Amino acid sequence: MPVVKNQALPAYDPRAIQGIGVTYATTPMGADHTAGYAIATNSLKSGGFVDPLKPEGQVELSRNLQIATAAIDSTGMCLFIAFAILDQPETNQALIDLLNAFYGWNLTGDDVVALGKKVLKMEREFNAKAGFTKEHDRLPRFFYTEPVGPHNITFQVKDEELDGLFNW
Repeated sequence: MPVVKNQALPAYDPRAIQGIGVTYATTPMGADHTAGYAIATNSLKSGGFVDPLKPEGQVELSRNLQIATAAIDSTGMCLFIAFAILDQPETNQALIDLLNAFYGWNLTGDDVVALGKKVLKMEREFNAKAGFTKEHDRLPRFFYTEPVGPHNITFQVKDEELDGLFNW
């Protein structure tokens, strides 16, 4: 079974859905498809569309989804609200309004993004102290060399691009 950071890869093949491959490789949690659910945009066209068979746009997609997921997870909300947020822009503001009303906060959309980035930074710092390096932010090499049908495609996102995912 292929693994990243000692975590088994879930059912989605990163060669056929490049965005989820970026998430598998880079998420601090190791191969967690829910950490940046690129399937939503790559395959379901939720929140737009990024071609799942091409490397272009995948790092940005995964980055944005990982930031949003870290923020949503931190609020205690279920990740399933992400579909509504992706497809209905007013839902994001409704979430912010709900959090502000419940906790007496004054969050803005920028504050929510900052929260997601802070969580990811903390997770990566933890991983670094545990000995993880950028070499651990990789898929098993066979994904880069062995094509998968029916498109006969390999994972095409370059290591240098993966290394830049957290450069915001």
